[in-house]
Amino acid sequence: MLSGLMSCGPAEPTPIEEVEQVSGHVRYQQGDQSLLADLELPDSTDRIPTFLGSAMQPVGTLPTDRYRHYATGDLPSVLRFGIHDSGGGAVFSFVSHPVFIDSLPDTLYRDQPVNFPVAERGLTEMESLVLFFEPTDRSTPKRILVTGPTATGTVSLPTSAIDDIAPGDYEVYLVKQRLFKDQIRTLRASIQTEFFTRSAPVSVQ
Repeated sequence: MLSGLMSCGPAEPTPIEEVEQVSGHVRYQQGDQSLLADLELPDSTDRIPTFLGSAMQPVGTLPTDRYRHYATGDLPSVLRFGIHDSGGGAVFSFVSHPVFIDSLPDTLYRDQPVNFPVAERGLTEMESLVLFFEPTDRSTPKRILVTGPTATGTVSLPTSAIDDIAPGDYEVYLVKQRLFKDQIRTLRASIQTEFFTRSAPVSVQ
């Protein structure tokens, strides 16, 4: 009995699978309804990835680790990447949560704060909102950055933010930025999204 116990060596350690990084970028422009998605994959992937169920196009000649998808139309409520590697398949999906510019007043007064809704919910800590003011005379544009988290989907601009913008006529648009992160088995995804609203004319007085 003793010799039998002594013959049993220590258990073999379980091999540790290396976690590999997937990075991407999604950009939607409401003005022309264009959707552009880019994806960079690790070397372990052996099949062309998909975006919204369609095969992405390789950037450069195969084999390559960079892929792209372009489409026009309404922004889907859920964005979805399908990726395959040696460990199997993984689907990374996330809700798009767009913003709107319809409630932006057509006149802003530099000595008055302003509040206007831009979304159905507030920003998370992984999201930010940029307000771009492009002068119609093509002088230097201005931008206002709102970082999350915020309690509601209403933007509140103090007089100090508006007072920095010179009087004049502008085309204003919003850009919502979000960093999506997730890990499925040995694939870790980091996807940056940008949603551009259409532009709206605004007078600053």
